[in-house]
Amino acid sequence: MKSFGINQQLITNTMKPSKEKDEIAAAEGTLVYHGVKHGHSYLSQQCLINVCKTIFASSTVANNLSCARTKATSIAVNVLSPCFTQHLLDDLKKSSYFSLLYDASNKGNAKLFPFCVQLLSATGVRKGIIDLIDDADESAIKIFANAHQLLLDNGLDIHGLTALGVDNTNVNVGDNHSVYSLFKDEVPDILKGTVLLAY
Repeated sequence: MKSFGINQQLITNTMKPSKEKDEIAAAEGTLVYHGVKHGHSYLSQQCLINVCKTIFASSTVANNLSCARTKATSIAVNVLSPCFTQHLLDDLKKSSYFSLLYDASNKGNAKLFPFCVQLLSATGVRKGIIDLIDDADESAIKIFANAHQLLLDNGLDIHGLTALGVDNTNVNVGDNHSVYSLFKDEVPDILKGTVLLAY
């Protein structure tokens, strides 16, 4: 009990929220967002921080920025990505119809499937990645199962699915046994879309 009291006191004394800390966190988040949006590497984030410290030398916020590769990656992956994904899913749940797009991609020894959606929201056409699944099995049944489970896990109505956008391979859009034919069994009016990807 005594150690809990000491730890509680330590936490409350060292983790006091302040306006300056909030401003620093907001600045770091904004700089990471800018870097991700424009395709900058996380390594270049430290260079940008150093430039900000030089240009805005009189600013306490700029002088206290510390956002190199590790922290920038953490902010992007653990803060920004979940936030934007949740906003996309919220819009998706309000939308009656949407299309699902995916493609298999190799990254080292991993086989990744980014699942993207496209929908019409109050602000216009929105597109975004809702999940990235790591699965070496490229069979039609497994891809369909992953996509179907993804829709269920996110509370999306499969009957709102209007189109499936995939690359033109037999496993995806073949006539007999493909991901498209498996979806067509559940959603008879689904459209087949071919995604042209530039590698």
